[in-house]
Amino acid sequence: MSFSTPASTNLLDSLITPATLAERLGTTERSLSEWRITGRGPKFIRIGRSPRYRPEAVDEWLLAQEYASTSAEAA
Repeated sequence: MSFSTPASTNLLDSLITPATLAERLGTTERSLSEWRITGRGPKFIRIGRSPRYRPEAVDEWLLAQEYASTSAEAA
């Protein structure tokens, strides 16, 4: 009797869960959820009902948060 292994690709293996991302960003999963709803957070992939984040999308979003001064944030 043989068992099939779950699908595994480099992309699938690299996806970050909301719990892991929240911990790494020092925020909560609730905040990530609110960011997904409002479009303020990193782009995500939904697998069924579960959101996942590509490391590249998180890096891109983090770099977009970079400012030279507090006055530049309002611009």
